[in-house]
Amino acid sequence: MTHKGDFQPIARTNVKDQALAQIKHYIGSGVVQAGERLPSERELAEQLGIARTSVREALKILEAVGLVESRIGDGTYITAQVGATIGRMVGLGLMSWGGTIMEIMQARAMIESEAARVAAEQASEDDLHALAALLTQMERATNFHDYLTADMNFHRRVGQATRNSVVAYIIDNLVNLLEEAMRQSHGVELPGMAEGNATHREIFQAIQARTPEAAYDAMRRHLRFSVELWQAVIALGTVNQ
Repeated sequence: MTHKGDFQPIARTNVKDQALAQIKHYIGSGVVQAGERLPSERELAEQLGIARTSVREALKILEAVGLVESRIGDGTYITAQVGATIGRMVGLGLMSWGGTIMEIMQARAMIESEAARVAAEQASEDDLHALAALLTQMERATNFHDYLTADMNFHRRVGQATRNSVVAYIIDNLVNLLEEAMRQSHGVELPGMAEGNATHREIFQAIQARTPEAAYDAMRRHLRFSVELWQAVIALGTVNQ
């Protein structure tokens, strides 16, 4: 006789996630080296026994985290740029979106607050002009897509303004992960827009004024608010962590 509780639900696994796991393992195994080309989408689809669309989705995520780069008409290559190993360490650990948005947000709060402090000391005039332009784009954005693009580029530019290529690369990878997750998730327009232009302007003004502590505090407040907002959205079941 079968009793209730003898069985456990079987987790459903997305085909794209399975493809992602296998391609990630293939890259991590060292079969292909930095600068070398991956098998084509058609070849991968045939070997994995899945549709090319699932392979394409997996490759887009790998590109978002900096592990590969797509060259139009030439295929997909393992990233060979300086600092790519750091991107791999960050990207491999946060490859799947399930349960990662909060980790990404928390990591950003730790790293970007200090980056803002350093940016207030190191930012060039070009950095300030770029940040001001991105701030204007956010304030004038009439849809979520345009706002998100300007928002993410603003944070990338703060990382670049530290004049530290390692910090800039780590921030770029974290932002890539979050941006891809937000674009794929449902119901994120509210938290994306609700972060508000005011907090971004405070960050910019502190960097422009060369006040490191104020820049640190402004970025910390901004990202802390973002974390709290995401926690509320997740608690309401609007989006998966």
